[in-house]
Amino acid sequence: MPYVTITTTQGLNNVQKKQLIERSSEAVVQTFGSALASVRVMLHELPEGHYLDGGQWNAPAVLFKVDMIAGRTEEQKAALLAAFGKLAEEITGHGADHIHGILNDIPNTNIRVRGGVTAKQAGR
Repeated sequence: MPYVTITTTQGLNNVQKKQLIERSSEAVVQTFGSALASVRVMLHELPEGHYLDGGQWNAPAVLFKVDMIAGRTEEQKAALLAAFGKLAEEITGHGADHIHGILNDIPNTNIRVRGGVTAKQAGR
């Protein structure tokens, strides 16, 4: 775990979507030292007319949301957000003002992991 959810507006091709997913997973592994097998990445594409940014309909956007077991340092979190911003700009061509990120620290008692137990019960 972490669980990364990427939400994007329309307009990306399949290659760009694949790159976003793969490079986001790599960023988590490199930044947090997570095992690749434990990283989950999901991409959601918003239909046209489902996003409003400061009054602008269908503005380009990428949002990274990461749910993770609490315990990462402030520096690690900042590094991951920076990595997401950089890779999203490179892949999508969207400017920095259209790329956002949210990190959620979740207590190890509140996350189910493999084996159907909490992360705490699994020794994490």
